[in-house]
Amino acid sequence: MHITLWFSATEHWAKEAYIRVPRSNLHLFQSLIYNVLPPDRAAFLHEQGYSVHGRRMKLFAMSWPIAASVPEFEERAIRFPLPVRLVVSTPVTDTLDGVAGGALRSGEFRVGNNTVRCERVEAEQQHVDGERLTVRTLSPITCYDQTERNGRPYTVYFAPEDRDFGVSVNNNLVRKFRALYPGREVPAGKVSIKPIGQVHSQIARFNADSPFPIKGWSGRFCLEGPRELLQVALDCGIGAKNSAGWGCVTKEG
Repeated sequence: MHITLWFSATEHWAKEAYIRVPRSNLHLFQSLIYNVLPPDRAAFLHEQGYSVHGRRMKLFAMSWPIAASVPEFEERAIRFPLPVRLVVSTPVTDTLDGVAGGALRSGEFRVGNNTVRCERVEAEQQHVDGERLTVRTLSPITCYDQTERNGRPYTVYFAPEDRDFGVSVNNNLVRKFRALYPGREVPAGKVSIKPIGQVHSQIARFNADSPFPIKGWSGRFCLEGPRELLQVALDCGIGAKNSAGWGCVTKEG
């Protein structure tokens, strides 16, 4: 299920309303999601999540903010013209109901130094019909491996043309399936992913204090594989760090 939260100015008469946030702003929008969730649900996702083989997952994906028109970039900040949309995708009912209901009940929200209100919430159930799925990214897909270089932690990011990019996507979807459906057998077959047309890399920091930026890829992608795993990709996101604003996608066609 995909939930779209529409945020607008707190005053109906406001002209040329916008929100101004730091260039590294994903933490602000993730905080907004946690703040609208019931406290027990937010605490579970933040502190525990769903564990598979020692890896914790939130099983929801978050888009980057989608402004009414082209954002304005300043030296240290971004101005997003209102209304601003934020998309959250998840198959988990408790998270789904918590985000939608909390957003409607909360009234006003703080996003950094800005105050906005939730104008409306839209829900859309997107279904995978077969073993082929075309998606468009709402936040970049990131896939990586963590290793060491000269005795220090080092992160290698994979590009869509790299074999390891597809391997990482498939393995990640298998872990998510196991977290969603404990005890069920993972569908036979592997998921492949290929870019459609030109895709481009994007780099962002979760917040200003993040020691390293994250690299992902935006554009259109075609996935092929077992329908159940493709549905997980659509609902939970593709690749890593979905709840932090990476790998949220929407179905095309």
